[in-house]
Amino acid sequence: MQAQAWQRSDFSSPSDWTVPYPANPRHLRQELTAGRGFVAIKGLAAHRSDRELIATYLDIASSLGSLLPQNIKGEQVYSVRNEGYDIARDYGTVGVRFSKTTSGLHFHTDSAPALLGNTPDVVGLLALQVAKSGGASALVSAHAVHKILQAERPDYLARLHQPYHFDRRAELRPGEPPTLLAPVFTNDGSLRVRYFRFYIPKGHEVAGVPLTASDQEPLDYLEEVMNRPELAITFEMERGDIQFVNNTTILHSRTAFEDHPDPTLRRHLVRLWLKL
Repeated sequence: MQAQAWQRSDFSSPSDWTVPYPANPRHLRQELTAGRGFVAIKGLAAHRSDRELIATYLDIASSLGSLLPQNIKGEQVYSVRNEGYDIARDYGTVGVRFSKTTSGLHFHTDSAPALLGNTPDVVGLLALQVAKSGGASALVSAHAVHKILQAERPDYLARLHQPYHFDRRAELRPGEPPTLLAPVFTNDGSLRVRYFRFYIPKGHEVAGVPLTASDQEPLDYLEEVMNRPELAITFEMERGDIQFVNNTTILHSRTAFEDHPDPTLRRHLVRLWLKL
């Protein structure tokens, strides 16, 4: 079974995709793998300590799958928090990622270049602190996007089913190839998506294979489709909120944000990568 195609009009309110805590693991897994492909959990007491929230989050996650390492240190519990990096200035240094900046992120899947050899099936996020302003999340269904491309530009879709080079230098271990050659969409009985636009031109530059117009135009059209206002849902997380997203069928993004001046109040999400 595979996740369903959906668009924003399929939901009348956030209550259509949120579930109260405690959540039934079987329901969560069903929703992630054969339902809409994502779920948000609300109702964890916001007055719990960070340690208590993380422990509950890990307990829920362990009922879904096994944790994957997210950086070269092998950390499985990863803080999404601004550390003052500037991608334009600092990219290429191991560990420098968008998750460590205040920058907005276009629609993407996590670990598209298969960092450390893995691409997670599910991405989890727990909110410990929210930004002073901004940092809203958005999700879009790869199935819905794929159907539109099939109807409007099947020629572009055919190119997206062919390989691109994804840059892997964000977390490259000695002896590993600097790029991953893989398509954006695959369909071997179930549709899967792998995408982070930023890594593709970087990957082709590293591989010495310049992108042509016939390579770039399908990517541009994909971006336009994903950002059509009728497709994505948007929401802001509050302290104690948890979201799990099928990383093979859902693309996610975030808006840029402004942090609190007080370091103890700055935006802090805890991310997990899961293998089902």
